[in-house]
Amino acid sequence: MNIVILAAGTGSRLLHHTQNTPKALVKLAGTPLLDYQLRVFKQLGLSKINIVSGYLEQEFEPYSFRRFVNEDFQQSNMLYSLMKAKILFTEGEDLIISYGDIIYEAHILSALIKQTGDIVVSADKNWQLLWDLRMEDPMQDAESFIYDDNNNILELGKPLTSAADAQAQYIGLIKISAKCLPKVVQAYDSLGLNNTKNMYLTDFIQHLIDIKMEVKASFHQRGWLEVDTVEDLSRYEALVKNHQYKVLGLRAEYFQ
Repeated sequence: MNIVILAAGTGSRLLHHTQNTPKALVKLAGTPLLDYQLRVFKQLGLSKINIVSGYLEQEFEPYSFRRFVNEDFQQSNMLYSLMKAKILFTEGEDLIISYGDIIYEAHILSALIKQTGDIVVSADKNWQLLWDLRMEDPMQDAESFIYDDNNNILELGKPLTSAADAQAQYIGLIKISAKCLPKVVQAYDSLGLNNTKNMYLTDFIQHLIDIKMEVKASFHQRGWLEVDTVEDLSRYEALVKNHQYKVLGLRAEYFQ
């Protein structure tokens, strides 16, 4: 099983924290975000790790995994970064895609791996507790996530028209089965570069849903964080310092 971490962006909302550091290497409680992910991969026996860097890409040199570079990181988005590692779509192994600015406990990734389906998306059913912690109006930031009785995702990543459309929230962690990878590349290529360079990954997944590809949900409740802003980082640091792990939604041992 291959893993690719998407870490090309500038992380501009983290201001001074990313002036000389890529977002994935910003420290939370003294540990780079990337290192939390690497601990989880090691715990689950996953060693085929790849990263797509861009901004300050030389800062990833101390890490031994295979690196790809999105040199056009300032004028592109996650999907374009992912396809810089397109060779991973030809190696005949399932592919885990992980955003570089999230951390998560091992049980979340383990559940994603165990969930069958061509494409599987990790989603938090108890998302509002984290959104309430991070922002004044969670509904303004939340996006649609609608699924059926068989956990097939019908819609995600669109602005909310109703709170009922946020049945869960996408966290930036995806699995694509080996047999489905060529179909995903074909779908990407058919859209053309002009339509995909600035496309959000959620929009591309929605396109896959629209063309009748199977996209399943792997559900969990809390057990993860996104570090997107200075305010996120400050809140999380304060909670860790005061041992308020339950509020964070992570176990105390995660930070040890």
